[in-house]
Amino acid sequence: MRLDQIPSLHDAPQEAAPSRVRSAIALTPTARRTVLKGLFVAISTAALVPFEWALSRRAANAVGPTSEWTATNCRDGYPNGYGEQANNWWTGGYSTCFGGWRRGSYPCNSNQRHFEGFRSYSDEGYTSNRVTTCSGRNAWRWTAGGSLYRCSDANTTTVWNSGERYTALTIAKCAL
Repeated sequence: MRLDQIPSLHDAPQEAAPSRVRSAIALTPTARRTVLKGLFVAISTAALVPFEWALSRRAANAVGPTSEWTATNCRDGYPNGYGEQANNWWTGGYSTCFGGWRRGSYPCNSNQRHFEGFRSYSDEGYTSNRVTTCSGRNAWRWTAGGSLYRCSDANTTTVWNSGERYTALTIAKCAL
């Protein structure tokens, strides 16, 4: 093959006929914009839908159990009773509800139950999901020092800045 027989990129060969394919799909400037808009919408949708799925799943997971014992001591679940244990979260210093790796008022949310989702404090991050305990209920009423509280349980995974993880039951003592 000779180099002078290779057609130019910019010049059509002398015997070339117009392309039937190109004339069939020739787009006007308006049609091109419409196609580009469609591509933009498709790409945006493909990029944003996974975020919507993640956020809707998070919202679905954030509606943990909310049933509670209305008696002040959960005696049906613990017939022999139990004693209060000291607060060991970051806030509050008085004795608090029974059980759990950590107990206290720090994990209370605006509904006076254990928070769900993520929180952080100092060098620790917490991810919590409420669980059922106390004979199938998540929370119970507790009277201490003449005040009424709601104690609520959650499984909480704690992650420190070092990467170390620990998962255990935590208790929120929320004033009512």
